[in-house]
Amino acid sequence: MASRFSSSIWRAGDVAAVILALTPALAFAQQAPDSPQAGGQLRLPPGATTGPLSGMPLGPVLTPAQKVVAALPPSAPGVLPPRPPLPKDAAMPPADPRDLQGTWVHNQPLLFRSQADMYGVAAPYTMAGAKVLERRVNSLKAGKPFINASAICRPPGPQWQRDLNFPFLIVQAKDHIEVIFEEYHGRWYISLDPLGAGLPAEKQYMGRSVGHWDGSTLVVETKDFKQAIWLDVDGTPLSADGTLIQRIRKVADAGQVPYMEIVTTIVDPTYYTAPWSIVRTFGWAPHQAVFAEYNCEEQVGDPSVNTDAGLVPEPAD
Repeated sequence: MASRFSSSIWRAGDVAAVILALTPALAFAQQAPDSPQAGGQLRLPPGATTGPLSGMPLGPVLTPAQKVVAALPPSAPGVLPPRPPLPKDAAMPPADPRDLQGTWVHNQPLLFRSQADMYGVAAPYTMAGAKVLERRVNSLKAGKPFINASAICRPPGPQWQRDLNFPFLIVQAKDHIEVIFEEYHGRWYISLDPLGAGLPAEKQYMGRSVGHWDGSTLVVETKDFKQAIWLDVDGTPLSADGTLIQRIRKVADAGQVPYMEIVTTIVDPTYYTAPWSIVRTFGWAPHQAVFAEYNCEEQVGDPSVNTDAGLVPEPAD
């Protein structure tokens, strides 16, 4: 299918790294030893030797909305393509934990659909949210995918933009941070001082973002989206009134190259019954600082390309 939609899927899918697990077993392995919860199941207290009481249900109990999502066809798997290794003489990230500047790249496979939180627990869909995802997944299955921001070269929102496996550059000043992406030539502007570095007057496709430092973690709240956005390729929804709260930090494990971690909390009462969080990591990539030329317009404006490509308008809620 010659479309911006399909191009995004396969280009991003071809340039990925290690996927975050969505199963309780793998999510359990990601948690700290003293974590009280793993994969949605409580641990037994110290000294306990028995399992669940007789007659108690095993595993999480899904709501009707979560059952709708669980019944959908599985999403496409991520892959681990080759990536240029970090040169031995490469510059390292700044030692200051509050200095995020430099080039980074998502080092996990593209997650086509975010159906579980960072602990492997099913996303807390409302029925309205489940129905939106259901129609999007079914439209793709039927060969008539819906038009989305990516399909028409509009900014897809910070979550989808970051998740695409292409490098991005962070530049930083005292009162603002700007993230510049290779894909779409996208830009994500974060004001650290709304009075000094003002926010755009109008709502933005990428939302309006205000950040502050909590110790060595940058906390960014993004809201005021110009339109509802897709959080991923399959269409995990965020309404125009939704909010993303992103906690961004550099992780410097002893003897390893520092990486960036972003925990995103999704707050959207329209589509979810409670806030839920997902986590992504990004590798240090100073050797990818020179971006490849990217032309999104050729996907929809080149006369040699089928401009229809089977995409259809999505019904309004």
